[in-house]
Amino acid sequence: MAPVRIPLFPLHTVLFPGSALPLRVFEPRYRTMMADVLGPDEDPLPDARFGVACIREGLEVGTYAETHAIGCLGVVRWVRRHPDGTMELIVHGTRRFRIDVRLPEEPYPRAEVTALEEPAGRDAAEALRLAGGAMTRYREAIGRIAGQPLPELELGDEPVAASYQAAAALRLEPPVHQSLLEAPDASRRLALAASIARSEASILETVGLPMVRPPIRGGSQN
Repeated sequence: MAPVRIPLFPLHTVLFPGSALPLRVFEPRYRTMMADVLGPDEDPLPDARFGVACIREGLEVGTYAETHAIGCLGVVRWVRRHPDGTMELIVHGTRRFRIDVRLPEEPYPRAEVTALEEPAGRDAAEALRLAGGAMTRYREAIGRIAGQPLPELELGDEPVAASYQAAAALRLEPPVHQSLLEAPDASRRLALAASIARSEASILETVGLPMVRPPIRGGSQN
């Protein structure tokens, strides 16, 4: 696939294909980015998209941030603009990309990227079955500690989409989510998600509340 140039939004979070990410945009450079991405209110662009990449080193605000090489393309599904120039967005993840080159930062971060293939991998159906069982155990363990059952998670039948659904449902730190995003195929992503879910469930079942990890933040601010 041919490389393309896209605006890049470095964040301390991971966006998965098929998942939604709330964003609050207030920094001037990202306001400029969104003005270009969205177009004017009276004539908005039909394909409002940009890349989200998890920060490896650095901050979201003010300075250059080193990101992981694999990110996810996001499409703006909803926007609310405020009189002070800030805005709120809901961004939907669509597909993964690899950053080939980070371009000059002015007026905002950009990158030359290549879209990645999404193979199912070997024994994907079996990996999906095992992941489903592991995720059920994991969510039941959280629900018992919280004193309230979590809504049932029904993984779909399509391995690639299901692998991202399972990955996004794990309440873990960004580096763990990044490892799931970078898995080379759905089968290995499902196997990794199942392994993590079983390990986390064992900790929760054995130790209980003191070991509960904080939930992933529902959104991010630049």
